[in-house]
Amino acid sequence: MVPAQGMEPAFSRYARTATVLIRPLLMLLVLVLGALWLRHVPALQHVLDGAAEGRQGFAGCMLFLAGATLWCAFGLPRQVAGFAAGLAYGVLGGLGLITVASTLGCLAGFLWARWGGRDWAQRQLGARFARLDGFMTAQPFLSILTLRLLPVGSALLLNLLGGLSGMRVAPFVIATIVGALPQNAMTVLLGSGVQVGAAWQYVLGAGLFVVSGVLGLWLWRHARIAAVADQPR
Repeated sequence: MVPAQGMEPAFSRYARTATVLIRPLLMLLVLVLGALWLRHVPALQHVLDGAAEGRQGFAGCMLFLAGATLWCAFGLPRQVAGFAAGLAYGVLGGLGLITVASTLGCLAGFLWARWGGRDWAQRQLGARFARLDGFMTAQPFLSILTLRLLPVGSALLLNLLGGLSGMRVAPFVIATIVGALPQNAMTVLLGSGVQVGAAWQYVLGAGLFVVSGVLGLWLWRHARIAAVADQPR
């Protein structure tokens, strides 16, 4: 039996429409349910809170790295993982682990949003998003670096915004590493300071937080991203 003329194109349109709607809903559902679930998983809490107990050996480091990456991927406070890393592995080891974990977690959110919401965002969010998308695509490193350095905001929302935009992966990853470094270092210093009782580490950690915030605000005021974000719809 030959299908009626126009039936197949109509089916294809319905399928594409369903995909555009289902993907962003699935993306948000997984993120919300995952974050709620992770907050009540005793095993993951033990990996972070008890990191000092298993810090010896490659297996212990990899277990902590996996747990911290999962924690950061769902937008839970990376300060918790950074503090635990400093407490267990010291300044250099802890900074290395939390940098890798937070970067992988951010990249996971970026790729998840790119898969689930890019088409929907282009159709639904209007001209204001188009302008912001255009700037972030043209200057991906500067835009992500500026927003990472700001003392307020959600890392998860920034990961999703990066994925929804048209920016390439490499600038997002590099800017994430550089922009998150001051706050990662601050939490690691605070965690390692608890272990050794070094007051200078608390002072340096607080100083890094202030410097990060000031630099982020300066970049925000002098970058085009602020003007784009403040434009009316």
